[in-house]
Amino acid sequence: MEGKCSRWKECEAVNQIGCSGCGFQHFEKILEANKNNQILESLGNKFFSLCSKQRKGTGGRVALDKPIKELLMEEISELKELSSNYLRVKLTIKQEEVDFKIKCEGAFQYNGKYIFYEVKGYGDNTNDVLSAITAAQLLKEIPKYKDSHYFYIGISSGKKDYKEGLKRGAFFDKSRVGVTPYVKWAESKGFLKFYGIIDIKDLLEEIKNIIQSKS
Repeated sequence: MEGKCSRWKECEAVNQIGCSGCGFQHFEKILEANKNNQILESLGNKFFSLCSKQRKGTGGRVALDKPIKELLMEEISELKELSSNYLRVKLTIKQEEVDFKIKCEGAFQYNGKYIFYEVKGYGDNTNDVLSAITAAQLLKEIPKYKDSHYFYIGISSGKKDYKEGLKRGAFFDKSRVGVTPYVKWAESKGFLKFYGIIDIKDLLEEIKNIIQSKS
């Protein structure tokens, strides 16, 4: 048997269910193209461990959400994860109280500051982008979260130029007429900020600066 990634011999799941559906084989291509990115390598190790131990079936793909959460909490120890109860909010619409669940992959707080993030595998398509913008815009309607920070993390792309992992610049490519106008509008409104997985170190630094600022 030959596995589909370079670490298949270390994988606990491969002998039981094989490689089919495993996301690490795709993420490894991003790691190979960005070998000097130590933060990305750390994330890759977490992702491989999760895929190895928790894949349950031949279609049971494991997402990057949990490894990203672990990385954030490891690199920024001050962050406290918000429970799912905090993600349920109420808004009054035409005198009717409506219950919403904030759409995000994870949320943290520190000293009254709130951090939300969304992760998308193919993160540079119009549907994913508009979905996240709507979620972030709704979040800003809640007085408690008016000054919160919402980050969008795109992983890869169906576009030839971005198959080795997304960078923030991909969201501002002038040729991406189906994506870029929405990204620029949403960021100018302060709803959310877009990052690619290659920029994970820059995202960490921004979050550190947010929680350390006095404002």
